[in-house]
Amino acid sequence: MSLTWYGNQSSVEGRNFGPLALIVPVLERMNVAKIINQHIPPDVQAEFSHGDVLSLLVAARVFNPVALSNVADWAAESGADILWQMPVEKINDDRLGRSLDAFFTQRHSILASIALHVSLEFKVPLRDVHYDPVHILMSGAYENAVPREPVIGECEDGTKITRSDDTLGPAHITTGRATSDAPNGSQMIHAGLCTVVDEFGPLPIFGHTIDGNQNGRTAVAEQFALWQKYLKFPKVTMFSDRGTFSVGHLLRLKDADGDAVCSAPWDEFQSLFDQQRSSLKWKTASFLSIEQQRRRKANSTLPREHYDLAEVRHELQDAESGRKIACRAIFVFSTADEKVVRKQRQKQIDKLREGLEQIEKTVAAGRRG
Repeated sequence: MSLTWYGNQSSVEGRNFGPLALIVPVLERMNVAKIINQHIPPDVQAEFSHGDVLSLLVAARVFNPVALSNVADWAAESGADILWQMPVEKINDDRLGRSLDAFFTQRHSILASIALHVSLEFKVPLRDVHYDPVHILMSGAYENAVPREPVIGECEDGTKITRSDDTLGPAHITTGRATSDAPNGSQMIHAGLCTVVDEFGPLPIFGHTIDGNQNGRTAVAEQFALWQKYLKFPKVTMFSDRGTFSVGHLLRLKDADGDAVCSAPWDEFQSLFDQQRSSLKWKTASFLSIEQQRRRKANSTLPREHYDLAEVRHELQDAESGRKIACRAIFVFSTADEKVVRKQRQKQIDKLREGLEQIEKTVAAGRRG
């Protein structure tokens, strides 16, 4: 991007340009604007391409997230209007909204192309992928929001299809499962994100939105279908949480010549643990959290926690298909979690004791028979 000044000049003009000096070169290396324009050819009558408009919006989100109606003010303060050669009066929410609408019709293709380019440009291997869905709460009226067709479907001849881009509607904003931060009746969607994690931290690679009333099993199935369609890599290993666990999920990864590492609900493996408990061989895990590594390096007097692991060879069977799959069940014991559980148990015991003592007093006083 070139520096070009336009319009009336004043004797003194200031811009908070510092962060953009870091953001813009990264966006250019990621090839964001060019990739978007390859998928959404610009209108010959348009002043600015969708790639330019959306790369400006990405910079705004990274720099300092603001509402679409405030992006113009941000551009004026940061100097983005100069870098993108886009006058402030041209940066309005209508223009940004039109580009976002255009992006939606090619969203999966664009995200996958950027992921592939980033993988090559920054030497990020798409081999070990972490997946985690999270809910996004919505405010407002969404009576017109309707359920959409599933990502994974079938043609009339029985051929499996993966709907995406303009063949897949928006995620259904609807009432989802209540959680600690989502009261009953909350309107929401879910967003699933694939990340690559290395010594520098997590790097988002590929995402997908899911209907608000769907669960983690549906989310990971749809995400992996899209991954297979656009980012198919041999020997990929997908890490995910217990909400995504199912035998079907393990079989999907196996069929794709991949591996799954997944937390599992305790009630599905408690009987196995009880059967094998006396013969389990526990070993201290080599993994330490960043905080625990710091404590050891600094010779801190704070508690030094660790994990113990025990492995059991096991076989699981899918209830729907009847197929079986061999797996390793790894039980984890955390010294830190042990202390937390002990405190919680003591708290419950104290509460029960107080209740019993209160009953004893009322009975002794003759107020309860």
